[in-house]
Amino acid sequence: MSLEKLDVASLKKSGYMKQKQIDLFVVRLRMPCGNLTSEQLSGISELAKKYGTGNVHITTRQGIQIPNINIHDLDAITKELEDNGTPPGSCGPRVRNIIACPGNSECNYGIIDTYEMGGSLDKEFFGEDMPVKIKFAVTGCPNACAKPQENDLGLMGILKPLINTDECTGCGTCTFMCPEKAIVIEDDRATILWDKCNLCGACVGTCPSDLIGEEWKGYKIFAGGKIGKHPKLGKELTDAKSEKEAFAIFRKIINWSKKNTKTGERFGDCLDRVGFEKFKKEILKQG
Repeated sequence: MSLEKLDVASLKKSGYMKQKQIDLFVVRLRMPCGNLTSEQLSGISELAKKYGTGNVHITTRQGIQIPNINIHDLDAITKELEDNGTPPGSCGPRVRNIIACPGNSECNYGIIDTYEMGGSLDKEFFGEDMPVKIKFAVTGCPNACAKPQENDLGLMGILKPLINTDECTGCGTCTFMCPEKAIVIEDDRATILWDKCNLCGACVGTCPSDLIGEEWKGYKIFAGGKIGKHPKLGKELTDAKSEKEAFAIFRKIINWSKKNTKTGERFGDCLDRVGFEKFKKEILKQG
């Protein structure tokens, strides 16, 4: 087997990237939300020794890639990686590895289960062919540790608080606990300033009389972010109050991108060309 007989572009889409050294490849692994077991990690280590030079690289998208794999060993390492539960991933113009922060399974600030949501997004969208690469990020709260605004598509856990104003005594404890200073006392009652509130949910549970609860919990969706040579932050598209609603919106976005994004044009640049408000209107219309 030689490079002349291989479709290098197709290999790249499946996670095999040609190195500058002759007949050597980097094998990038599929690793949704950056999670794997200790057994899988050990397996990757052994395969890096067996087929490579014993080195691995942690990618910026919470993945692992194994460099210095000889062209003649690609089939063999692929089989063993699949048996290990860590198959080759995605590169090129496809939906890439989905990243996530720890979310509410580990973090005190997390509002949503990012691993569950990220895993579901991975099952639905990972590896889907696109006009250009698409990167997802899932973050558990407005602290935005997974940087949803820097990805083509971002999802952030949010929580809308609800104050029982009928029983509120206006003690003011909640005003000190809100990191955004979005709660004030007016007419001896706590009032939320919605233009300041970022739906972080930090106020829930801080009231001594337990009068601040949850009205709803959901997701804020961002679109059009990117880094690289010409970075830009994604814009807020909408809020979704259920996982089903969020998935429906993302499916619309993916399908819209396939129809409107030019080959090689980053999604955020496409939105600039078409117009974000036009895109938003088309995505959020019923049907």
